[in-house]
Amino acid sequence: MTYHSLVHNLRQPRLAAPVLHACLFALTWGLFWVQPQPLANGPADWPFRILFCADLPISIIAFGVMFNSDERFPYALAAWGILGTLWWYFLGRLIEERRRR
Repeated sequence: MTYHSLVHNLRQPRLAAPVLHACLFALTWGLFWVQPQPLANGPADWPFRILFCADLPISIIAFGVMFNSDERFPYALAAWGILGTLWWYFLGRLIEERRRR
């Protein structure tokens, strides 16, 4: 895949939105693991807030499980990442459909 075809593909919301989600998700949890401070008070503050609001209700369920169970933390985190990325993919498709009208 060439640079130009990659840029062209990322102009499509159905691809750009999930890529953006994956980057924000990786940034949030990467910052948290590098400097483990409370998510809303540490360096992961702004990407976490964006993800939390944009992924509702997925984020509420996942964060609730993560907050209450250390044993289920990795599963909830993975589910949040996967389901949130799928959610953003479908939002991107919706944007594309609206543009066509």
